[in-house]
This record gives sequence, structure tokens and C-alpha cells, in this order.
Amino acid sequence: MSKKKNTLKDLDDFLKQQAASLVQPTPLSEKVEAEETHKPVATVKQVAAPKHIEPEESTTERPESVSAETILEDLKTLSQQEGSAFRHTFYDLIIQSIESQGGSRPEDKMLINTALYLKSGSQWKDTIRAYWKNKNY
Repeated sequence: MSKKKNTLKDLDDFLKQQAASLVQPTPLSEKVEAEETHKPVATVKQVAAPKHIEPEESTTERPESVSAETILEDLKTLSQQEGSAFRHTFYDLIIQSIESQGGSRPEDKMLINTALYLKSGSQWKDTIRAYWKNKNY
């Protein structure tokens, strides 16, 4: 019997190898020391409760709930409005949505690298290197 290939694992290994050659990771001890010295001090500000205000009528209609279908329809509309520039906007949306989720998983990093690769063309190595240098993952 032949062994089944795991292409996702192969791709992950390849991207790790490429990332290691692009940017040297900072040692964990440096990250821990940096976090300890830069801990922000939280302050709480008391705010008076707002008086009851009637909601204003909005000129734009918002759906009552967000779903994959409504997002897809909005993306289709945006695609028609922007034309060929939509792809770069879409790649930026992917990156921003992953960043907004908080916790970083290997799949998230792979998706961000893929979006940066597709967005950057032949300059993908420099773009990925610059992106991860500016991030604190």
C-alpha cells in the first residue's frame, strides 16, 4: 500500500521554511520581557448614564442579522462596483477579519500569507516580511 500524502502538512512545512528564511523569529524570552515592561495600566472612567433618546431613522437599511448569505451578497455588490480593484479589497478584508479575531492559529497565518502573496504578485516575499515585522504575533 502506498502512503497517502497530506498536502496541507506539506504546504504548512513549506511556508514555515519560507517564513524562517525571510524573518528570524524573536526568542520567546525577549517577548516575555517586553510584555512585562510595557504592561499598560488600566483606568476606569465613570460615565453618567445617558438620558433616554429616541433612535433616529437611518437612511441606510441594515439587516437585522448578519449571515454568510448577506455578506456574500454584499461582496458581490462591492465586486460589481469596484471592478478589477475588488480583488485587492477582498484580500485586505480577509487579512483584517483574521486580525480582528484575536488569537493566532497556524491556519490564520497561512491564510494571511496566502492573501499577501496573491495581493503582492512578484514582490510577495518583501510584503510578507514587512507585514510580519510590524505584527506582534
